[in-house]
Amino acid sequence: MLYTTTEIQLKGIPLSPGVAWGRACFYSEATPFLALGHREAVDEAGRLHETLTWMVKRLEALAQEAEAKLDSGMADVFRMQRMILEDPNLQQRLFAFIEHQGLDAERAVERQLEQYQIQLQALETEYLRQRAADIAEIKQGLLDHLRRATPFLRCKDVAHCEMGECRLKNDHIVIASQLTAHLLIEADGQVKGFLVEKGGGHSHAAILARALGLPVIGGIQHPHQTIPPDTEILINGDTGKVILNPSAKTRHRRTRQVQPKPPRIGPIPELQVMVNIDTPADLQEALTVAAEGIGLYRTETEILMKGRLLTETEQEARYTEVVKAMAGRPVYIRLLDLGADKAAPWLRLPPEENPALGCRGARLLLSHPEILKDQARALARASIHGPIHVIYPMLTDRDQFHKLRALFDSALAGLPSETLLHGIMFEIPSACLQAGQLFQEIDFGCIGTNDLVQYLFAADRTNNHTGYNALLNHPVLWELIQELAKTAQATAKPLSLCGEVGGNVHFTQKIIAAGIQVVSANPKQVFAVRQAAQRVILKN
Repeated sequence: MLYTTTEIQLKGIPLSPGVAWGRACFYSEATPFLALGHREAVDEAGRLHETLTWMVKRLEALAQEAEAKLDSGMADVFRMQRMILEDPNLQQRLFAFIEHQGLDAERAVERQLEQYQIQLQALETEYLRQRAADIAEIKQGLLDHLRRATPFLRCKDVAHCEMGECRLKNDHIVIASQLTAHLLIEADGQVKGFLVEKGGGHSHAAILARALGLPVIGGIQHPHQTIPPDTEILINGDTGKVILNPSAKTRHRRTRQVQPKPPRIGPIPELQVMVNIDTPADLQEALTVAAEGIGLYRTETEILMKGRLLTETEQEARYTEVVKAMAGRPVYIRLLDLGADKAAPWLRLPPEENPALGCRGARLLLSHPEILKDQARALARASIHGPIHVIYPMLTDRDQFHKLRALFDSALAGLPSETLLHGIMFEIPSACLQAGQLFQEIDFGCIGTNDLVQYLFAADRTNNHTGYNALLNHPVLWELIQELAKTAQATAKPLSLCGEVGGNVHFTQKIIAAGIQVVSANPKQVFAVRQAAQRVILKN
């Protein structure tokens, strides 16, 4: 442990942006304080049943708390965990370990849920790694209850506080082995940020942290052993920098680093800012920031959370709600972009050695036309209430667009519909190279920067060792974006840009210089992007 009052700098991985200052507060996994004597005298099946019932109720309570703090989309994180826990197959296997192999409840939980984790982690896709983290949270919660143990906080002067009830009222940075959704929702007002050993930027927990505005830095090795309990800590979730025992000078700089919230800026003519949504529950936030439209409705998110395809009727209801809420403003709805990091095990697709280059997006829709048919019909019915821009994901070339468009049109036989515009997501280099031909046939284009960077530079966006973030500044990327903008202008077709780049104010100047006039961002980024665009225009 680093017992020193000297300022020390550490470097971690930024998981949630923002600058925070506080005292070290250690989150410790529970240790059991109720020892059960003779296992043969204990009703293990009864203990397991009682624990499962308790956990289901706790997850629903957490969901309600998340909904109150954030929105129903974030509450779905906990409801999805509840759905996993209520799976009859899982429960049957848990009780089978007790009844047929004589295991106690704890070992049954560990054995079965660890099997689930290993199976998910072996598939090596981002979405399934997130599910493995959910399994880990469920397992720990069950074990804590079975052992009658409660995780606790430990500060310099006080130990064994409960989450949400820290006895010290100082602002503090929570130090934990892993960032979890439970930890975030249960944090009290004194928690200003987190330092963790494990955690991914695309995990549900990281998404929750960003929604809550809590800075998080991961990748800090053995933090419980290396950081003393009396340490004051400054963290920068934008850069991953951690400063232990910051000096007065450093603290002063910190106050200058904290940026005030951007003013509520309405639409500006130089750059149209639309928003990304995952479910209709996100609409209120889009309306609050006066979004100029829905630039990307990721229709696959909800079905991944629910673990099943939505029916045609369910899809129609959701698309109609979005179109009506936008009241004539543009609505861009992406066809289901499944596969790779958004795998859906319930589709029973054959395993792939390299799913990122396999049956994903357009390829998956072509191989499962019944999925496309239901979504196409739902979009057609919803278009009666207002125009819809249909985005074709992960398209490789013009021939693939022809095939998908033919399937889409054939699904609409006999259906009433109004305005349906058809365009593609430029995120695969081959489609970008064929942009001139594609723009002759499509109604619009969208640049999906997240995957475009991944495939342009062969850099896995989920791998922290590929230098993915640095590639966002690469001149080749911006030359390509500029060429796409020129092609769109030459054919008088609209072109927008979405992905992390669109909502990052550090790239607003580059976006405008490249000739892009429409971006789509997270609702929380809209005002900042408009403000950055105004600064660029004033400079010019």
